[in-house]
Amino acid sequence: MQKRVLLSGATGLIGGELMLLLAARGVASTAVVRAPDRAGANARLLERLQKSVLWKPEFASLVSAEAGDIEAEGFGLSQEVIDSAHVVLHSAASTSFKPDAGVYPINIRAASNFAGILKRLKPSQRGFFVGTAAVTTEPRGVITEDMPFAGYANDYIRSKRDAETLLRATGVPFVTLRPGIVLSRGIDDAKLARNMLWSIPVMAELGEVPLDPLAKLDFAPVDFIASAFAEMLLRENLSYDCYHVSTGEASMTFQALADELILTMPGIKKLVMRGRDFVPTPKFARQRWMFASLQPYLPFLTADAVFSNARLHEEIGTRADAPAPISYLGEMLGTFSLSDAVKQMYTP
Repeated sequence: MQKRVLLSGATGLIGGELMLLLAARGVASTAVVRAPDRAGANARLLERLQKSVLWKPEFASLVSAEAGDIEAEGFGLSQEVIDSAHVVLHSAASTSFKPDAGVYPINIRAASNFAGILKRLKPSQRGFFVGTAAVTTEPRGVITEDMPFAGYANDYIRSKRDAETLLRATGVPFVTLRPGIVLSRGIDDAKLARNMLWSIPVMAELGEVPLDPLAKLDFAPVDFIASAFAEMLLRENLSYDCYHVSTGEASMTFQALADELILTMPGIKKLVMRGRDFVPTPKFARQRWMFASLQPYLPFLTADAVFSNARLHEEIGTRADAPAPISYLGEMLGTFSLSDAVKQMYTP
């Protein structure tokens, strides 16, 4: 029987690329998509998949969608749909870092509903949950999967911590995949491209910022993340129940990143990193707005934590090696302007 993956989050960043990478390997997948009916769900799914450079028309026979909702019991799916999958992955989440975005209750309800699905899986089926490596950002340095939750906690990160705790409390086996920062390389969607990157031109425009030039930031492109996910989902046996999917110790410092970006983003020369304890005093209203918008992200950006991917290497070898930022970061930053970045910083 052909393998099939059932997943939530396919119209977002990672899930859509994962479906295409699975299709490239001849693996069928079904997405849970919020829509009034199956036809609407498939239309939304195809709209997202066709934005990717990975899309090929022949993949259409290997991707499908079911109308559902992660906030509904059992994601609104029939038992027949759940039983049809060899692997069930919960990737969907509300990801805003901004306060009062309603992130926490959405993600906890979804986790509770996924717990119900896990309890209904047969022994031959396997469950995966997509968390975030940022559930632990202290102490500074290299973070491993067995460290307790600690460090920065906005509503999104709290929801991921509590979701993992809730799911583990069921006693049902599943595997957590924890990506670091994920960048949308290869997806023709300006909003996705500047979802995290908007902070770079904004900080350059501010000039002096509370960053440590020697601190490291762990990020990787979505095609790498999704490829690692595909490898893990298709393996028959895994040694652990939690994995960082990250760049790990190979992550670059802020100063090294700035040096790499000078050729493609000359404005980065204005960026002066004064250390994490520096408190800027913006002189103009525009600068005050920019700094205020950065506030929810700064504890995350200044954590100086990288997420060990030794476990991932143990499972998939050199396919756990993330590409060098110089190979894609400048090109991605070139897809939007400072005004685009400012627009994004006001987006919920």
